[in-house]
Amino acid sequence: MKKWLVFLFALVLLLPAGCAKKINDHVVDYKVDVPEGFEEMEMEGVKDCWVNAEDGSNINTTVTVKESGVNAAFKLINADLARETLKEMFKTTYDVEPDVTDRFFTRDAVCGLPAYQYCYDVELDGETMTQLIVTVNADKLYAFTYTDMTGDWIDTFQESAKNIELTIE
Repeated sequence: MKKWLVFLFALVLLLPAGCAKKINDHVVDYKVDVPEGFEEMEMEGVKDCWVNAEDGSNINTTVTVKESGVNAAFKLINADLARETLKEMFKTTYDVEPDVTDRFFTRDAVCGLPAYQYCYDVELDGETMTQLIVTVNADKLYAFTYTDMTGDWIDTFQESAKNIELTIE
């Protein structure tokens, strides 16, 4: 499910549009604060993934090659577009209508690069989870997705998101 969310956001970002001013945005490495109790594991479709075996909460990262027009399309993303995209993804993929409740949407830069942070609760078949997605528009799209299955991790995840480090060359 998380893999589809990241993929869907990448598709939304690939809308055709104009070009933006070029800045030094070549990321050669990144660092994410991973809470104690999370173990690294391989997951198809993601670059890095850490999972808490006790409750299934996780952090994963994806890196997507950008296509033409992504810089302008990135500026169009807002909470409404993100929420509607999520709902459509769940409907198409799982044939269910989720209840998505926004917590916040910001456009705070990450390491000086354009980014957005979208945090929301999603209820699906009686289960609720909270996700925080941090997407950075650099030489590629870097998405850091934090999934809290219990409600116990979101404060820790928000602190981790504030501390994402990108090494820019």
